[in-house]
Amino acid sequence: MIKLPGYFTGFSSKADGSASLRFATQELSPDDFANFKNNHGAFGWIVFSENESEEIPDEDIEEEGITASDRLRRRQFVFWKEKKIETPFETWRKQQLETIGDRYLSKLE
Repeated sequence: MIKLPGYFTGFSSKADGSASLRFATQELSPDDFANFKNNHGAFGWIVFSENESEEIPDEDIEEEGITASDRLRRRQFVFWKEKKIETPFETWRKQQLETIGDRYLSKLE
């Protein structure tokens, strides 16, 4: 668990309905910085309170709503639409998934 004081500095909505949150802290110790680096991309609880009296959930969080693959599909669709790619979406998406798969396979060789 990462726990440190900070400022909630802003948020914005994203095209897929999610949100981007921004926080600022005082200078981070090397251990705190490493902890953030190690947890980059992880899914977990976000707790913000102006004081420490709030309870932090102790149960493991489970991602609700859409699956990770559905979220990726939605994000791919937003990209495809924004870039005005002429290839039909499903064809383009399959090509992208093959490209990603090939990248992983090439790292095994």
